[in-house]
Amino acid sequence: MKFSTYSPAELKKPAQIQKTGDYRIEFQAFSAPENTDKTPVMFLGGAFQSFSSFRTEVEAMIPHCPVILADMPSQGSNSQLAPELEMDDFADLIAGFLTAQGVDKVCLMGVSYGSAMATLFASRYPHMIERLLLSGITCFRRDSLITLLEDSLQLLDSGDMDAFATSAVCSLINHNRIEDTQISSTYRRLLWRQVARLNDNERQRYAQNTRRLLRFRGFESFPECETLIATGEFDNFTLPQENAAVARQCRNARLAIIRNADHLAQFEQKNASMELVSRFMLGLDLHTLPGVELFDPQAYDYANQRLQPRFRPLEQPYRLYDRATGKEHTVRIQDINFTGCALELNTADLSLTEDTRTLFLEIPETGYEYHVRILARDKKHVRCLIMQRDMAAAESLISYLNEHFLLIRDGDDRTAAQFSAQLA
Repeated sequence: MKFSTYSPAELKKPAQIQKTGDYRIEFQAFSAPENTDKTPVMFLGGAFQSFSSFRTEVEAMIPHCPVILADMPSQGSNSQLAPELEMDDFADLIAGFLTAQGVDKVCLMGVSYGSAMATLFASRYPHMIERLLLSGITCFRRDSLITLLEDSLQLLDSGDMDAFATSAVCSLINHNRIEDTQISSTYRRLLWRQVARLNDNERQRYAQNTRRLLRFRGFESFPECETLIATGEFDNFTLPQENAAVARQCRNARLAIIRNADHLAQFEQKNASMELVSRFMLGLDLHTLPGVELFDPQAYDYANQRLQPRFRPLEQPYRLYDRATGKEHTVRIQDINFTGCALELNTADLSLTEDTRTLFLEIPETGYEYHVRILARDKKHVRCLIMQRDMAAAESLISYLNEHFLLIRDGDDRTAAQFSAQLA
């Protein structure tokens, strides 16, 4: 492989292109002259990421080894549409790319969507992987995550980009924990604007990638190389326990929990995340890293961990209504947070079906109504996701949860706890 000398200006230049069959792989490769014979570190990004998203990682690794940034078809800034590809196909594309470039082995980092591609590659081509770092991965088909992804596709198809961007921002960022993660309103607005302004090609690629992910039925095998799986402690998009579950399936894996971070740990806790990446890739000790706690995946106990508090309003009851039929239901909010709620109906109303898509919960104290989706029901109780589609309403709900006089649920109420445990 031909490496360039790194500089911030080089990172912004047009990518190189490698043709693998009918597919185009875009990449950049950097190295200091004295490091070209060392194993490269390769990065695969997630949704809404570009090569520049990895500038900090590149600058940390370039004094020690070569660095490869790669966008597979429909990934990152690669505009090639490839709806026919399945998740498994990307393992072969990565292998073909590296072989064509004369790279025998890599250390690989996959972030979010890229973590699935990295896992598949490491499992299928163990002789080509030296070390593997995965950030934000899950192998579970969790109902709430599937509902969010399917809803995002519906919003995209309808052309409602404001609602689509709101849904994306509120899914990727744990708004119940923004005081802990210290992610600013300015960052949230910039991310919202980036997503809302996706062009037609970017929208198509998001839709293709999401449908591909929804079709994916899970991993059939897992990596055997030295593996580190890292996640933010408040990640409610790919849950810490789901990351741990993947780590337990890997032959030689450790689990790193990044404190005061969620799914966007790479940006929220940049120093801790970057130090974790560089130390792992260089084979250094991870136990003394500030802001990171290391676990044996087999011993990781998440039973008492809570991604977000649950609150019970003092004001009761509330109004749940169906915009399609006009039917109203009087409910008591058993508990609520930014992600969802558990409701108790005053009467067991069998007309309230699980596939209702036009239900709204009125919260007068916020000045807004919130679209909810039923995930489960038990006699007079329903467990719902709150589908955030309006940033002003989302911000108002945050203020309500933070400033209104609410009772914090401690989990003693078994009904509330059982319904709320799966909201994340």
